[in-house]
Amino acid sequence: MAKFSGISCGIKKGKKDLGLIFVEDGSSVFGFFTSNKIKSEAIERSEKIIGRKANRNIRAIYVISGNALCRYFGVEKDIQTIVKKFSEDIHRFSGKKVNPNQIILLSTGKIGVKIQVEDVLKNSYSVLENLSDDVSDFSEAILTTDTKPKISRFEKNGISIVGIAKGAGMIFPDFSSATTLSFIITNSCLPQGFEKVAFDILQGTIGTLNIDSSQSTNDSCIFVFENKVESNKKVLKEGIEKVLSELAFYIAEDGEGVKHVVKLFVHGAKNDSAARSICRNISFSFLFRSSIAGCSPDFGRVLSAVGSSGEQIGKVKITVLSQNGDKVIVAKNSKLIIESLEKARNIMKEPKYEIDVDVGLGKKGKYSMLITDITEDYISINKTM
Repeated sequence: MAKFSGISCGIKKGKKDLGLIFVEDGSSVFGFFTSNKIKSEAIERSEKIIGRKANRNIRAIYVISGNALCRYFGVEKDIQTIVKKFSEDIHRFSGKKVNPNQIILLSTGKIGVKIQVEDVLKNSYSVLENLSDDVSDFSEAILTTDTKPKISRFEKNGISIVGIAKGAGMIFPDFSSATTLSFIITNSCLPQGFEKVAFDILQGTIGTLNIDSSQSTNDSCIFVFENKVESNKKVLKEGIEKVLSELAFYIAEDGEGVKHVVKLFVHGAKNDSAARSICRNISFSFLFRSSIAGCSPDFGRVLSAVGSSGEQIGKVKITVLSQNGDKVIVAKNSKLIIESLEKARNIMKEPKYEIDVDVGLGKKGKYSMLITDITEDYISINKTM
């Protein structure tokens, strides 16, 4: 199994900030990265090395937290220096020569801030010395404004999967394409063509998150298939979907200043693409997201977002559902039901609930997202650099 490590190199004072997944020989590694047209230079480099097709030559996934390695003059040289030194340290540690292009370098943190390269270089051998089977130190080392690590596991029919993620702010990932980094490691062989399946699962889980409508320069999801046990596509799909769904929820509930997590489900649309467009338009409404924070049943803001989506709609129906099965219809025939709003307010006081939006065309188009409130705490965290 892959080995993991996480140590402090001084970027985040008093906290772990240098993480490593040491990949076993023969593993298949591929990844998906932000579709933001302005990417971290570290992400651009990693995407060129692995991209969406499996690479069996990767030996290390090296993660720097606290600095995005992004968009300052000289960053390319800093990246080259860090990776070259680490490849030399791996050779010294393991006795095996490793080409810099066998190292995936990921980063997360502030954009446009020059990294103190020496802090990384003088600790890069130590991160190798601290390798173990335990993912805890690694899961802690990749965090930024997160309040806790995010780990999920799955085991079935001899196939084991572990997922690790970070993310709390700057969360609106689009992999068709703070920040989401996620890692999926499994002992399974990689089935032919499974990269596309993995991408679809990613887009349907972490890819549906919206905490602050801000797409990162550094979003990355890396898959490691160790090719040790016979693959089973059905089990793999089930396991990866479970793990990524759990990680998506952990990211949402740990969002910067978040008090409420809402599953938003849009259906009855012309097609899935139209449902996605409507769902995303609702998620973009900071007016409604502020209402979620205040437990205020202002569902006129949802009706407005549906109507301004540019998509074909019929008579809109909105239902609010609690975790214990209670539900209240707050809009029907595109009109608010005033007498139902106070009942909805009680559900909105819960930390988790659902909003169901039927756009009234009677078609099969559907899409869901995880969204959160926008609170004063979010502003306090982000109002200064």
